[in-house]
Amino acid sequence: MKVRVASAGTGKTTSLVQRYLELIGSGIPLRRVAGVTFTRTAADELRQRVAAGVKELLENGDFLDGSYVLDEVMRPSFGEAVRELDGATLSTIHGFMVASLRLVAPMMGLDPDFSVLGEWEAQAMFEEEVKSVLYLAEDAGHGLATSRRLLGDEALPMLLTLFGQRSLTEAFESEDHPMNSALVKLFDAAYKRFELRLGSQLLPPSEVERRALKLVRNGKALARLRERFRLVLVDEFQDVNPLQGHFFEQLERGGVQIEVVGDPKQSIYGFRNADVEVFRRAMREGEELPALDRTWRHARVVARFLNHMTRTLAAEEMGFGRREAPEVEASGAQREVAGRVEIHWVTDDAPIAELRTTEARVLASRLRELHETYGYAYSDMAVLARSYAGLSQVEEALRADDLPYVLLQGRGYYERLEIRDLYHALHVGIDPSGLSLGVWLRSPFAQLDLKATAAVLAADDPLDALKVHHPEVADRLELIREGVRATPLSALKLLIREPFIAGRRYVDFLDTRARENVDALLFTVARQPPGDIEILLDRLELLSRQTDAGDVPQSGEGIQLLTVHRAKGLEWPLVAVFDLGRMNYHHPQKLYLSPENGFVYHAESSGFEAARRAIKTREEAESFRLFYVAASRARDVLVMTGSIKRDKLEGWSKALAVMKLGPEMAPIDQTGFCLKRYPNQSITSESPIPALKEAVTPAPWIDRSFPRNQHPPVQSPSRLKEEHDVSTEPLPFSDPEEGERLPGRSSTVGTLVHYAISQNWRAGDPTHLENLRAQEVMFPYTSEEQQDILAEVAELLGSYQSLLGKTLPGLGARDEDYPELAMALSHQSTVWQGIIDRLYCVGDTWYLEDYKTDQEVVPSRYHFQLAVYWKAVQEVRGIQPEVRLVFLRHARVEVIDPEALEEAFSQVAS
Repeated sequence: MKVRVASAGTGKTTSLVQRYLELIGSGIPLRRVAGVTFTRTAADELRQRVAAGVKELLENGDFLDGSYVLDEVMRPSFGEAVRELDGATLSTIHGFMVASLRLVAPMMGLDPDFSVLGEWEAQAMFEEEVKSVLYLAEDAGHGLATSRRLLGDEALPMLLTLFGQRSLTEAFESEDHPMNSALVKLFDAAYKRFELRLGSQLLPPSEVERRALKLVRNGKALARLRERFRLVLVDEFQDVNPLQGHFFEQLERGGVQIEVVGDPKQSIYGFRNADVEVFRRAMREGEELPALDRTWRHARVVARFLNHMTRTLAAEEMGFGRREAPEVEASGAQREVAGRVEIHWVTDDAPIAELRTTEARVLASRLRELHETYGYAYSDMAVLARSYAGLSQVEEALRADDLPYVLLQGRGYYERLEIRDLYHALHVGIDPSGLSLGVWLRSPFAQLDLKATAAVLAADDPLDALKVHHPEVADRLELIREGVRATPLSALKLLIREPFIAGRRYVDFLDTRARENVDALLFTVARQPPGDIEILLDRLELLSRQTDAGDVPQSGEGIQLLTVHRAKGLEWPLVAVFDLGRMNYHHPQKLYLSPENGFVYHAESSGFEAARRAIKTREEAESFRLFYVAASRARDVLVMTGSIKRDKLEGWSKALAVMKLGPEMAPIDQTGFCLKRYPNQSITSESPIPALKEAVTPAPWIDRSFPRNQHPPVQSPSRLKEEHDVSTEPLPFSDPEEGERLPGRSSTVGTLVHYAISQNWRAGDPTHLENLRAQEVMFPYTSEEQQDILAEVAELLGSYQSLLGKTLPGLGARDEDYPELAMALSHQSTVWQGIIDRLYCVGDTWYLEDYKTDQEVVPSRYHFQLAVYWKAVQEVRGIQPEVRLVFLRHARVEVIDPEALEEAFSQVAS
């Protein structure tokens, strides 16, 4: 494995583009190279940059002022690359794994059309299996009864914790302690049930990784993958988790070249199971390429500060080592920019909360000075903090100083007050009691004060008390209870848009930001509507536990506020880093997992303390890498502020102290650099803090309704018939996640017959019949049932073959032949899409055929479906084929008159 370290701002993406050009120029087709990165956005950018690089090379003869020069002999190769670019493999790690699995799906026991399940859905599914296992283990005679008894009520949360860490190890292990063993046994039992439930059609992200690992350990599957890809370029390799790392290592051992690039100093996603040790192992065991050592982002002073930081912290082993911290030199246009670095400390014996308030005001004042004195636009500034709690203090200071700002990403979207209001309103519609009733009574829907709410909840029958003492609130509750009987989307619209109180709707009580969040919830539910209210409530409750689900970014311009994690990959002319003195807080756990060996340690086990110390050490090291990420976002000016109480250094202030830039240092004021100290300044209640702006007046179209179209935006013509008769129409492989039905026997027969005809398979060929037996739709059936189905399929195939060369032209007589031809027809507000069973021509005559396994011959049932196919062929190919229905059970061919097709189409599609 070839490994390259690329520090922040050193042109990592440009180096990848140049590597693509080198590979194409060496004769490797673009289709044989896979580009893999961390996010879809980064993958899309890389695709665009490669396209631009190839274009620049073909037009100018070189790339990036001679960094790569075109060899004219290879010009045809680059022309071919242009044609291949849209289909080239440039994706996320999971996207690449999914594509690889689809390539060899039958070998891996997978449906090639498997669906990728969302992580929250996977966790909900696993939680159900855990509860089932725990329930069954209540029986004293059950094999897991002892494990269940040992863990008690702690079992469920601990097992869910392990589930969230399954990308750290292939298998959880336990030492000789009953608590550790109990955890592993219960997890394994629940996970086996979980895997059975996933089957061959559903794969959550971590299970994609596990299946991909099995792929690279399967000789035949790996050989197939090796035929497809000669080389894989992996970006942001410092962010991979252990399972992903093992996948790429095994892939290289299997003969696929792997080249990785990344920056271990920017490995900051440990909470997502990323492990910087994967990158370090690649550096130790692989071929280390020269590091990128010229920064195209940072001004000279900023570059010198970052070099001082990385050199000092590497020497102290605070987050990264010496080999991971090459020094960089300002290059390009930034070589001409001096730049500026400022450090502002607020020190005192006052409570730390007061110090941070002063710190925020110092920062706001300095940002105003930089704007007024140096001309930096507010929209070119960003304030970064480790948490959104810190950003809230900055918000208050910016408002007090009347500075424009925008919060780019908020924390805990599903924990926001407006989202929880709607959650509890839906919940009281189903069950008007308990916590949800109390929250609802205090919300804008009811607006009862604390005393009235307490009185209602304390009553023997809260609903009767509500009717007696607050009849208008009881009426609103009844309206909601009626509303939740409709679909979840309709119920949400009712809660949001119905004027509950004096003509005012719920959204009228919200500010602009909260309204945007509510709109986002509506869009989310509309895009993936759950089957009923309880499913929606379960989804919202589960997502509320996920702290990385952010709320909707604010619109507008001004100083941009965001956390360091959200800022990774971004840059601004001026960056301020707030709250250098925030301590590294470790959230205590009741169990720890050793990333080195996968061992689980319960709090009562002997290895627990050692595992806890190891995790805390990892978290502290990652915190210093987070500081590097924050500081390296600045192009020209870097401003840092921190609060220190009684010279007690915490968090990033420790790093600056090691760099001899801590609060104990004497003030410095030089060209391009300053270090200042401030005492605490108390803030009186008379401080001029302007009132918040009033909520934006609702747009005049917010209540506008649109008539429902007769058909959905995308529809299958066979679906119209299917709604009335589901017994005979063949099915594609079902996707239960999308609400599709599982195939019954008759639809299984139809599916197999259609597939066999498209492959030109014969009823008398045993190999062909065995291939049909191996199809996934046969899995639910016993051997006897399968044999019975195959006998029926063979009979229908025989009927089809008896028509060939007689009623139907023989296969050899056809000049062009297209089986299973996908089609789409846009008509008015609907796109009709489907599969034409067969389109072929003999001489000058074209034929469009549809094969049916129905027991009865009723051609009119299919007139509209065939009309859509017929019109699509006319539009795309400019031909008017003869349309035929082939009823296989009756060996009968029905030719459909064009007038009948026109009539059917006009009746349904108009």
